[in-house]
Amino acid sequence: MKLSPRSLRQKIFLGYIAGAVLVLGFALLSWGNLNNLEEMVESGEIVSDLFDTTLEIRRFEKNYFLYQTRDDYNELVAYVEKSDELIERPELTIFAAPKVINELELAIHAYVALLKSKAHKMGNSEKIKWEKAMRAKGHDILTIAEQISNNRKSIKRKSLTDAKRLLLAGIVLLIVPGIGAGILFYKKAVKPLSVIEQHMNRISDGEFSLIDTRFSDSELLSLKVAFNKMLLELQTRQSHLVQSEKLASMGTLVFGVAHELNNPLSNIYTSAQILGEELEGGDMEHKRRLLEQIESETERAKDVVGSVLDYSRSRAKFSFNLNRAIGETIRLMKAEIPAGVSITTSVQDDIFIFADKQKIQQVMLNLINNAVDAMDNEGEISISASRSGGNIEIIVQDNGAGMTKDTLSKIFDPFYSSKKNKKGYGLGLFVVHNIIHEHGGSISADSSPNIGTVFTITLPEKES
Repeated sequence: MKLSPRSLRQKIFLGYIAGAVLVLGFALLSWGNLNNLEEMVESGEIVSDLFDTTLEIRRFEKNYFLYQTRDDYNELVAYVEKSDELIERPELTIFAAPKVINELELAIHAYVALLKSKAHKMGNSEKIKWEKAMRAKGHDILTIAEQISNNRKSIKRKSLTDAKRLLLAGIVLLIVPGIGAGILFYKKAVKPLSVIEQHMNRISDGEFSLIDTRFSDSELLSLKVAFNKMLLELQTRQSHLVQSEKLASMGTLVFGVAHELNNPLSNIYTSAQILGEELEGGDMEHKRRLLEQIESETERAKDVVGSVLDYSRSRAKFSFNLNRAIGETIRLMKAEIPAGVSITTSVQDDIFIFADKQKIQQVMLNLINNAVDAMDNEGEISISASRSGGNIEIIVQDNGAGMTKDTLSKIFDPFYSSKKNKKGYGLGLFVVHNIIHEHGGSISADSSPNIGTVFTITLPEKES
């Protein structure tokens, strides 16, 4: 059974849950570390207090031996009792083994016993022994307390080191899955979307290509299907519009053909009428001239029809005379060109080009139409061609209204038109651009407002 693709939304939700669990675990770990450190600090205060108390015991012990005052004795007793209370605190076991605590407790009890002895009734020798015993026990108490204090410092340092390590481990546990989740998100969401973005950029450049990348997420699959469906629809619509543009060009040619055929047909008709009237008599030389005129005008009409047939039927590339093809295009367009617009050509008659003749003629037709539209029924259009390193360079120049830099940057975009009357679909130059690129050539434009526009076409002279 084929499993349906998992939703990207589900994966993001699961990733969010996993991230929340990691953050919660890190928070609990940090909280535990803080609690341990807090307990360590509080317990350490008891050790510090115990060590300070033993120092006070030694200080008042010394004062009592020197001055034998009642106040020094009372202070000494008070600090001894305080130390006895402190060793009973359970927190002390964190920093000292029970054996050490027991030794300290025995030393304090022995010290208390000596302290309660009646020193004032002792002789000098006994008193010296008593003081010596007191100092020895006091030294033992201070030594053990100092040992516990040093041990506290070591344990504190170790606890801080352990806390840092745990914190670092927690950070690593957050960063590593975070990086992994980021990479996974990039592969599963960002990268597929970038693929779609690339296809959209290609569409903006006029290249229609379906998305063939395989996606595993249902949303991306739906987006791919919708995108490809839209793309096919766009291709269909554009092909229809391009065909409409071609038909518009054909309409221009048909109008020109009608105009071109009208004169020879009128001449043929007139000559045939005259010949019919003079069929049984008249000057034979005059009849011969009429027949020659009919033949000449018939050839002229035949050339016009032949040009149209060439334009409509040509779909394969072959080598043809460029000057003749441009001349045929201009002749078929003559009726559409205002009387105030002149067209001059400068193309050597020995220049032949390997291309689709009909499409090259359509390029010339569109460029001439654009030049005429840029003029106010008056101006000049010049067409020249020359060889350049195995290529043919064709230049179409006019002195019309020209274009701004912003308009110039968009003229080859589909459906873009700068014409005020919005005539056509804005596909003329787009079609020109595509035709030139289909032939392995290039086209560029340069224009200045109120000066004119120059189109430069480069095409390979021979078959590549």
